[in-house]
Amino acid sequence: MLHLKVEGITCGGCASSIKKALAAVASGSNVAVDIEGGEVKVEGQADRAKVVAAIEGAGFDVVGDAA
Repeated sequence: MLHLKVEGITCGGCASSIKKALAAVASGSNVAVDIEGGEVKVEGQADRAKVVAAIEGAGFDVVGDAA
């Protein structure tokens, strides 16, 4: 499981953008976006580098692992 701290998540639209971006690289994984906490969880077999690239490609900043 990946649990990432992401800056720039402010609304449901942001969450949808992240989920859409991750659909291609985390196919079959469960993706959860915590708007208030600024966190993204990806449960399943997903490559970290591809997940980070997809989130950043959608316009958000991955700042590290969430606690």
